[in-house]
Amino acid sequence: MVSPNLFAANRKVDEHCWALFSDIHLAGDPTKLGRGINMTDNFTAVVNEVRALRTRPSNALICGDLAFNSGETADYAQVVDLLQPLRTSGMPIHLALGNHDHRARFWDSQLEQKAVSRPLQDRQAAIIRAPRVNWFVLDSLDKTLSTPGVLGEKQLAWLAKSLDANADKPALVVVHHNPDEGEKYGGLTETKEFFEIIRPRKQVKAYLYGHSHHWNLKQDESGIHLINLPPTAYLFDKESPNGWVLANLKKGGMRLELRCLDRKHTEHGRVADLKWRT
Repeated sequence: MVSPNLFAANRKVDEHCWALFSDIHLAGDPTKLGRGINMTDNFTAVVNEVRALRTRPSNALICGDLAFNSGETADYAQVVDLLQPLRTSGMPIHLALGNHDHRARFWDSQLEQKAVSRPLQDRQAAIIRAPRVNWFVLDSLDKTLSTPGVLGEKQLAWLAKSLDANADKPALVVVHHNPDEGEKYGGLTETKEFFEIIRPRKQVKAYLYGHSHHWNLKQDESGIHLINLPPTAYLFDKESPNGWVLANLKKGGMRLELRCLDRKHTEHGRVADLKWRT
């Protein structure tokens, strides 16, 4: 008999493959429902699906709103517990923050995150260097339970400087908040300033975000792919899918496969082959 953890650890790993999640909204109480959805059950299901893949993703990234509502200590204890199967299998996990998170309580719960050397000491920001791309993970948490996102002048300046210093590979920028286009969800307040940084830098190929609990793919006027990741937790629009995204990084683009929790959803298994702008 082989233990599940050892079996998962022995699976083949694709260094160009990533598991992408957003808006997991885990509560300290595992029976807690959000809009009729059990967030713990949903996240457990997608973690088990990732671990069961014949070829395992090399990394996992969660695009903010880790906690259920106000980023309580018990919520983050649940995050730690439910991520353990992925960590045990040797998969690095990268965490961004959203407006339902609490930065100090998050850092207190994630000892490795608290101890790591960050480029901005007061923000959960990072550069993750992968073989074919550089991921730039930003922190748009302004105030817990304040819906709009704020990056701030310091973080925007760091992004511009870091993009210029790492122009050797395509750049994928991750922010919890969606661009503010007058939608009711309250997006990124500095959308104009943010786009002024990423649009002229041709190495930026995609902007990935969550927050709106809506799966969507489109390109902006400059050719940057705007990737609205689906929630793992509850939905605002019940017709939309929830689940996660399997991302395969190619030399000239990225292949995305939507994995819905509802296997009968019309979007389940949808594949999109994105080509990078030149």
